Amino acid sequence: MRKILAVLSIAGLVFMACGGGGASSPEDAVKGMFDAMKSGDIDAMAQYLPEDERSEITEMSDEEKEMVEGMLALMSTVEYNIKSTEIDGDIAVVTIDFTFMGETEEQDIELLLENGSWVVTSGGGMF
Repeated sequence: MRKILAVLSIAGLVFMACGGGGASSPEDAVKGMFDAMKSGDIDAMAQYLPEDERSEITEMSDEEKEMVEGMLALMSTVEYNIKSTEIDGDIAVVTIDFTFMGETEEQDIELLLENGSWVVTSGGGMF
């Protein structure tokens, strides 16, 4: 379990460093983030993070991006299932079942409505 959280925390740092765009619903933002993560596309992940956190990715060196992409390759086998969504104004929580390396856990992913689009702000031990 600790191994899973360590890998997810690394991926989370990548997520938090990306940004730019968001999605029309909290569920679409979560799906977009996971799709980008599973494909190892750092730039695509960026659009699902808050504007003030995007520079951490855009200012990464090529070497840093390669390292992060290598770590994300481990995430290609991640599976998730959206269970529920709660929206309270500009804040949302999407609850998912998250499966990695044969273990499934329930995770809450927090989102923020920013400039009319939903962006991921945190995800338990994942983001």
